[in-house]
Amino acid sequence: MVGRNVVCRVAAALAVAATTVTVAMAQEHHRHTRHAGMTHGVSTLFVLGNEGVQKELALKPEQTEKVKDLLAEVHAEWKQQMQAARGTARGEENSSNGDRSHRSGEMRSKFAEISKNVNEKFRAKLAAILDGPQQARLREIAIQIAGTQAFQDADVVRELRLTSQQQEQLAAVRHQYAEKFAELRQGARQNGESGRQNGEGVSKMREIRQEELAKSVSVLTPEQQAKFATMKGKPFDLAQLHQAQHRHHGRGNREKSA
Repeated sequence: MVGRNVVCRVAAALAVAATTVTVAMAQEHHRHTRHAGMTHGVSTLFVLGNEGVQKELALKPEQTEKVKDLLAEVHAEWKQQMQAARGTARGEENSSNGDRSHRSGEMRSKFAEISKNVNEKFRAKLAAILDGPQQARLREIAIQIAGTQAFQDADVVRELRLTSQQQEQLAAVRHQYAEKFAELRQGARQNGESGRQNGEGVSKMREIRQEELAKSVSVLTPEQQAKFATMKGKPFDLAQLHQAQHRHHGRGNREKSA
């Protein structure tokens, strides 16, 4: 069931982020929405459906319509590949507990690969819709949303010229904080919190994410830190993503109770 649960979490995340353009795309958020689609790296497509992001980009009406159509294509591609992944998970459902843990990691890697492939497939179409400054700002926002996951992005690694040693150190930080996140979620389940954390839990989660990002950035040289700050651009209000998620979940709960 572990592999299956991973697929379900990713599928649920996929349904959150793009409700503002009537397309169920994804972001659990790349840890600021890092759960955002369980994507690894920087995924511009998976934040473009957010109303706040579109407003920040100052999309024209015709661009908004084209973005909506593009996200529908992206969602269809995601759905197809997710179904294939779900089939694989069900096929291995009877594995032992030890195998499940290993399989869960393999599935996360697979989803990272899917995310990369989808982004690459639709990169040209996105470039045909947005102008240069809009593309640049969208990438800045995506890097901010990615948080520490940005350091797994091939382009970011190349631009920052991260050494093999730095990449190993960053991976160690991710592993350390992955355990902390797991402990926090386990504590929430033990306290009877079903699915959605209370305000205190959310606040703690954000605090840990900030700690993780700060520790990751400390791995960089001063020159790399300055470069990374430039790559992120001016701060974007990430709370807008969480607000969109809450609105979506609220509507979903009302539909279920209707």
